[in-house]
Amino acid sequence: MNLSLRKADFLLFFIFAAAALISAVSFPRPAAGKEMVRIISYGEEYGTYPLEEDAEIEIEREGHHNVVIIQNGIVHMDYSNCKNQICVHTGEISDKGETIVCLPNYVIVEIIGTGEGGEEDESVDAIVK
Repeated sequence: MNLSLRKADFLLFFIFAAAALISAVSFPRPAAGKEMVRIISYGEEYGTYPLEEDAEIEIEREGHHNVVIIQNGIVHMDYSNCKNQICVHTGEISDKGETIVCLPNYVIVEIIGTGEGGEEDESVDAIVK
């Protein structure tokens, strides 16, 4: 079996390579939305906050009290009056899809991404580290 390359083969290769390069440059990539911190309390959205802005959020409902801190693009549960303190010991989260859950106080803190128009971006199903 003779597998010699001819001038036409090289020309065809360069045509395909040039077409791929042109298409990669000419189609702009979609602008990434910004990441937000969504807090859910008792199954309802309590609030949504930009991950890039520092904030201290106090959640008080039906005798339950939680404090969420957003600082330098990192989120953590600073305080909870629940007995087991798992949410406080969860530590810091900073990537889209990560969550902190306080089951006894019915609080969920999650990082979500938003699209260009501000709507939630659900293009990622899971993040594995």
